Amino acid sequence: MNMLSHLPFAVFVLALAGFGMVRINTILTYFQQEEYDSSRFLGAVLRVRLFDVLATLGLIALVIANTFIDLGTFVWLIAAALLALISVRERGYTYKKKLVATERLKRIRWLARGFYLISLGPLFVHPFAVFAILQLVPLWIMLANRLLRPFQETVNQGFIDQAVEKLQAFEPVTIGITGSFGKTTTKHIFAEILESAGPVFYSPGSINTVLGLTRNIREKLQRGHKYFIAEMGAYGIGSIKRLCDFSDPEFGIVTAIGNAHTERFGDIATIAKAKSELVEHVCARGGIAVYPHEILEHQPFADLRAQYPDLIRTVGDTADADFQIVSADLEDSNWAITLQNTRSPSEPPITYTLPLLGDHNILNSALAVAMTYLISPVTATRIPAFSKDVEQVQHRLQKVDAPGQPLVLDDAYNSNEVGFKNAVTVLSELARQRGGKAILVTPGVAEMGLEHDRVHGRLGEHASALCDTVIAVNPDRIEAFASALDKTKVDYHARNSFAEARRLVSELSSEKDVVLYENDLPDLLEETRLL
Repeated sequence: MNMLSHLPFAVFVLALAGFGMVRINTILTYFQQEEYDSSRFLGAVLRVRLFDVLATLGLIALVIANTFIDLGTFVWLIAAALLALISVRERGYTYKKKLVATERLKRIRWLARGFYLISLGPLFVHPFAVFAILQLVPLWIMLANRLLRPFQETVNQGFIDQAVEKLQAFEPVTIGITGSFGKTTTKHIFAEILESAGPVFYSPGSINTVLGLTRNIREKLQRGHKYFIAEMGAYGIGSIKRLCDFSDPEFGIVTAIGNAHTERFGDIATIAKAKSELVEHVCARGGIAVYPHEILEHQPFADLRAQYPDLIRTVGDTADADFQIVSADLEDSNWAITLQNTRSPSEPPITYTLPLLGDHNILNSALAVAMTYLISPVTATRIPAFSKDVEQVQHRLQKVDAPGQPLVLDDAYNSNEVGFKNAVTVLSELARQRGGKAILVTPGVAEMGLEHDRVHGRLGEHASALCDTVIAVNPDRIEAFASALDKTKVDYHARNSFAEARRLVSELSSEKDVVLYENDLPDLLEETRLL
């Protein structure tokens, strides 16, 4: 029997081709979130299970069934229907960060599709080749990315050169901000306060890579902008240096050194070394850097402080800090903060109001105020007028209040241990004030590496002491968190997704309650899929 002469086989091949187009889009969603980095993406393939299961098992079952019941050519139609059903199901997947059809992604997608269609060739030799075809989709995406890299690097460099030329032509005062956490919130606070000294340009959200900043500079930087705040993310030693070489900041803020992204760096010492590259660059060019006094415990920052004592200022609640947080009192959901320049004790302290929740925002705002003072001392006198109107940063302990509904605290963006604990503390306090329950919804925190279980154990203990209800999302990845909860004190629930958790919240909550959504990043990058 010549299979090639049969229409059912052709239908099966077409269904397999269509299946591959859908699967490539699915895998590309994750590949884009890993910033087109194949080495990081390989980890996601195993962690999130981005290999085929449903189609493979379904076809194996069909092969077994065909040995007992001879389905003839109908076996191809049944197989085609199976692939079509899986494709329709997969096309309905939703993502918190949707696939963005950039020109780069389109090139990778077209080339990966070409490789996939070529890979269908072995089917005409033996139909069992389908099992290899189903599993090789991630390989075609990585291969397409690798082959296109030289072209993409040329394109990227052209864009980077244009952005650098624009920066050099417009000459804004550039301030770099980095840190293990707190970068984006500090950037927003700083931008709103510094605006009183002149127009400020800064990247929205958490854009903190060379290419991300490049695009924003090319599209949005205007000649009238007096200041440019560049958020700087790091993926290893040298990342911050590259960003500094690109933007050449005259001032720098380091917000914190902590165990966020330990999986990426390996250990805290490496994190500290990577973040110190901003301070090293700024001080080498005669600029001024500001960072928390407490991170002097990390050798790179202690060494830089000793090397550049006149160019580095520290901020903290100790009298040894150059800017001391003298007091921070919560008054009607607003912080009343007093900051003293200890290098000039005769100067009056700066007292300002901050309408943002969370203890961590005391230090974040103090860093922003201190840097504003150093850049433009006269502006310091206007800080109290501007700080009281600082807007909430989206998805960072953002209050969402609606009539007849529980108060929602949206702290969904990429949590860390310190921020997690502070958010839970705020949750507990607000719930107490309202006379309702403190409800925590969380999938835990991401990129902890070897610290994953220890961190989640501590977070579980903290939540257990302050929460009435805890809903763990994708609980299998945070067993240490669930185990640390005292189930005799906490009403514990486990759900596989945020959608399921939200439905449960609507059933459990009342108007007086407070609901904290703490971190949603692992729901995309670490939720195990069934493809």
